Amino acid sequence: MRAATAASFRLAPATNPPHRRASATSSCSLKPAPIAQPSRVFTLARRAPVARASLGVSHDKGSEVSGADVVSQNDLLIVGPGVLGRIVAEKWQKEHPGCKVYGQTASTNHHSELTDLGIIPSLKGSTISQKVPHVIFCAPPSGSDDYPEDVRVAASNWNGEGSFLFTSSTALYDCSDNMMCNEDAASLAIAIMKKRLRNRTFLGCDNKPLSRQEIMDAVNRSGKFDTKFEGFTGTDGPLGKRMENSKTRAEIGWEPKYPSFTEFLGLSS
Repeated sequence: MRAATAASFRLAPATNPPHRRASATSSCSLKPAPIAQPSRVFTLARRAPVARASLGVSHDKGSEVSGADVVSQNDLLIVGPGVLGRIVAEKWQKEHPGCKVYGQTASTNHHSELTDLGIIPSLKGSTISQKVPHVIFCAPPSGSDDYPEDVRVAASNWNGEGSFLFTSSTALYDCSDNMMCNEDAASLAIAIMKKRLRNRTFLGCDNKPLSRQEIMDAVNRSGKFDTKFEGFTGTDGPLGKRMENSKTRAEIGWEPKYPSFTEFLGLSS
């Protein structure tokens, strides 16, 4: 299991009536080597034209993905199904049995893995003949020749009926001292998508910030690594920032599985 820092969520303007609200639950399992990761930003796009067609698998970038099945109201497209995206897929499939989950990647290297997880793979940049009701964009800007265009193409595959959620790291604004596990980030993303809100920004974090030294001290105390962290190579650089998301928790009705990074490691706060 990997750890991620705080996450923010931004929604686009509403153009359709609100749908019923629901809450999501999360389940985290701790693995031996938690790794701190940057937080993520989530943005929902505005309503898109509704289309009726079908989806399938494509391995050609820029091609149209088509198939024989009609898209259902809970089908989901994940652009960039990495660690976070795969957890989202797993949780979404459990909450919506029988739905189809599509995953677009930068290469075909992991398509067999995605297929084993029940995700229908295609290459990033592909358009689909049937627009889907839910899209989550998890792909990082690294390795992209035109990141805004990647987002535009992803948005073109959304029919506007559910949610388009854009995720990005708050590391864009420098380092963060708030922590959050990927399972919690996934459960918050799903909870937000189920609200079907528009033009909003939400933040996900543990509300118990630690200094970098405190983070590494906790890692040492956890005993989950064979070697001990001995110290930083320098003390220069940004101090980071501290974030608080009580407003997000209250509006979305969400709480993280692990209230703090130390509890994520199995330690008392």
